[in-house]
Amino acid sequence: MEVEAGDTKNRKFSDKENLLGDVSRAYKEGLYSDITIILKNNASVSTSKFMLACRVPYFATLLYGGFGDNSASIPFTLDCCDSQIFKLILNFVWEGEIDLSELDIQSLLDLLETARFLCINRLVEGIEDHLEFLLDRKMIEFKDCLIALNFVILNKFTKASSLLLSFIDQNLGIISTLPELAVLTEISIQNLLKFEERISTEIDLFTAFVNWIANKETVSEEVKIEMLGLFDLERFGRSDLVDKVRKTKMFDDTKICDVLEKHLEKLQEKLEEEVKSRERQVKEKEQIIEEQKKKIEETEAGNVDSNSLGTIFDKIWSLDPTHFVNKVEFTFDDSLYLYSYFIKVWDGVKWDVIIESKEEQHTGKQTVHFERIKIRLLKVQVTGSRHIDFPHSPRHSAPTVANFSASLI
Repeated sequence: MEVEAGDTKNRKFSDKENLLGDVSRAYKEGLYSDITIILKNNASVSTSKFMLACRVPYFATLLYGGFGDNSASIPFTLDCCDSQIFKLILNFVWEGEIDLSELDIQSLLDLLETARFLCINRLVEGIEDHLEFLLDRKMIEFKDCLIALNFVILNKFTKASSLLLSFIDQNLGIISTLPELAVLTEISIQNLLKFEERISTEIDLFTAFVNWIANKETVSEEVKIEMLGLFDLERFGRSDLVDKVRKTKMFDDTKICDVLEKHLEKLQEKLEEEVKSRERQVKEKEQIIEEQKKKIEETEAGNVDSNSLGTIFDKIWSLDPTHFVNKVEFTFDDSLYLYSYFIKVWDGVKWDVIIESKEEQHTGKQTVHFERIKIRLLKVQVTGSRHIDFPHSPRHSAPTVANFSASLI
């Protein structure tokens, strides 16, 4: 016990620890019992009516709602659990805790059902959280999960059902091979087939169904057809359809062939797209190579022109070498100067002169005709210039050559 700190007007005396200890001692020593309950296994348990009503909504209504004080001396039967489970409920009532780690899966499920029957919602939530803890750490055997699934689906425990369905689905590849799979009820296997959040493959689910139904002679043909309708043939792989699904003879061969045909169409589309993609890649690479070759050729061509002496300006254009050309046009933009120039073509080794105009008498637009040839590179090489009004002025250093075009007429 202790006296809490504070001013003289607000000092409190606390005895909480002794209160809890006294309540626990009364429970363990069986003191002050004023009600007897007969349980499902015919065992009787005596306890405090007051404590039951304080902690359990079901008993609060039962003992102080309808029966009143007259029920204190009358034993009554509680069919929802046996004495082992009820003692766990009394641990919760008197001491506020239950050691769930010591319970096997069946005891845990029985406690869950009893807690819901007695309207102890916070205990129901605690048990479901513990179940989630066990599943996350794979501390429950697969066969126990199958038994538990039957129980929670039958008794409509929504959260627990979702937890177990998810766990079984995640481990379906292994669970589908277990002989204990046969313990699943029809409604449990249907819930597994309909589970919207599943991550298992269609073939794993189908394998589980085939192994389950092999041990279920009592399943009607109508139910079997309904369950098969939950499978999507298009979600099976081609090899699974041929090697596994078809051999079970559970689906019509025509339906399987139709799906295989769709698979082949998708495969053909995929192959065609891959071919197109590769063709695009090849063209892109060829274009890159061609551009690199042109740059190299232009560089080499510029380096091997033996007639480049005296050049004041030159410019090179790349043409389509597959087409004939016999006419080119270009413009000297500076109309105050007259120019002399060569027009040359590159044959892959050297530059050949096809037009030679040595006199400085050209300006403006130039139209040049020659014998038709195929040209990869064409160069306009300006060799001289003079001012129209001042013929003896210094040479113009950089004329502008624009509006180039090449054609066949």
